[in-house]
Amino acid sequence: MWKILDIQRVGLDVLKAILEFVFDRRGNAALMTSLLAAPLFAAIGIALDYAILEYNRSALQEAADSAVLATAKELGMANSKDEELKVIASNYFFSNLGGIGNPEVTDTDVVIGTDRGDVEIMVSHYWKPFLMQYFGKNVLPIRVSATAKLAGEGTICMIGLDTNKKKTIHLVKKASLEAPGCGVYSNSKHKEAIKVEDNASLIAGVTCSAGGVKGAKKASFEPEPMTDCPIIEDPLAGRSMPMVRHCNYFGFKVDRGKHTLYPGTYCKGLKVHKNAVVFLKPGIYVIKGGKLEVTDNAVFEGKNVGFFLAGNKAKLIFKKNTTINLTAPKKGVMAGMLVFESRYASRIEKHQITSDNARLLLGTIYLPNGTLKIDSEGPISDKSAYTAIIARTIELAEGPTLHLNSDYEATDVPVPEGLVNDSVYLSK
Repeated sequence: MWKILDIQRVGLDVLKAILEFVFDRRGNAALMTSLLAAPLFAAIGIALDYAILEYNRSALQEAADSAVLATAKELGMANSKDEELKVIASNYFFSNLGGIGNPEVTDTDVVIGTDRGDVEIMVSHYWKPFLMQYFGKNVLPIRVSATAKLAGEGTICMIGLDTNKKKTIHLVKKASLEAPGCGVYSNSKHKEAIKVEDNASLIAGVTCSAGGVKGAKKASFEPEPMTDCPIIEDPLAGRSMPMVRHCNYFGFKVDRGKHTLYPGTYCKGLKVHKNAVVFLKPGIYVIKGGKLEVTDNAVFEGKNVGFFLAGNKAKLIFKKNTTINLTAPKKGVMAGMLVFESRYASRIEKHQITSDNARLLLGTIYLPNGTLKIDSEGPISDKSAYTAIIARTIELAEGPTLHLNSDYEATDVPVPEGLVNDSVYLSK
């Protein structure tokens, strides 16, 4: 595309040639040419004005789009102030505009949304057309605008990672998902990527589906979900997996009475059952080639513990009539990670929480290949300062109320990097 100065220079050269021809008194065509000079001059002037107008409008719009996209990423920063964001947006705009505008001929007005969820820039550019100001009302000034929005809340508490599957996030019967301070996302492009059936309810700071949302008549959403959202890339995709060492325990089971367990590699799984009361020492528990299963009125408690599900057949099973109280590690490779499924696990594993007394699950449950099914009949994780769930698919059945809090300041368990969402998109 020609630069604007090139267009003007060529236009002036053409006009100069025409005028020399028009006022050339040699030959019999002089009189006829003189009669045609005015309309010809106007036509060429308007054509050149139109080319300049479209070039300017395109450049202004591109700079405005870039400015709001860059600024919107700053909205989630706790220490960012509206006035500072307005300056950032204006500076981005002029730095991307090139030579056609400057603050002397281009005005910008930046508006930060009251909920700090979007940023808008409105631009007025004053230019000097040849003739178009006499024929068009909207020629002066050239006006463009752009709005960019965060793709949801600044914090992420649930993502259904599968990009194609129906019911990536699925609630049925009396299930309730309550995440009022953070965002719930489905990456699936399916028209029923999020499906809420029967009397189930979904409450979140924002609910956002890359595809569609299907709700039954008696189902409820608060607020109404957004559809056709950008896909949220797996925020933990770059997180290093814990090392799997030699087996410390093989097919380990405990029942009846009180027991203290220690970090290590539990090959062929770990089963806690028959009224056992288990206290876990802080550290990483690698579950390899079997289930982490708690059942039969058992109690399973641990502070600053993380469970790495290594390979196929490593599953999390918390059965009904159990008590689960767990908090994630504060440091190390599993800092902030309560459950971490190996990325090499198969996609057929279904992890299950049926416990009616799993009220403390502080940390992040990360199942990049698995399905998490929660089908208890009581509150889940309501005593946790924060809980985040990132899984291929998530299903809530029966009557659980899953609480996904995001009170990060109430705990010293760190939040994994990536759970603060800075994805933005242009709003039309």
